[in-house]
Amino acid sequence: MLKLKKYPAFIVLLIAGLFTVIFAYATLNLFQMSMANIRFIREFGWTAVMEGALLQLLTVAISGALAMLSYIGFKICESELVHRYHNWQNK
Repeated sequence: MLKLKKYPAFIVLLIAGLFTVIFAYATLNLFQMSMANIRFIREFGWTAVMEGALLQLLTVAISGALAMLSYIGFKICESELVHRYHNWQNK
């Protein structure tokens, strides 16, 4: 996907920072929103569904998936930077 080896370390660090910002934004109050949404559906049933609770639950799930993908992207960048550091240190 991303061939991080061809980019300078500074660019990889910027990409990791971007993934961190996405992760932070996507996980902001994610747990509280999902629990409140499930409680809303459980208490009000079909009325909650008609008011858009399923759509909100879907957006919470998408936000969770985006958070996971950005975390994985960050860890890939981190791994590349650590690998470069070890190669530089062993020279």
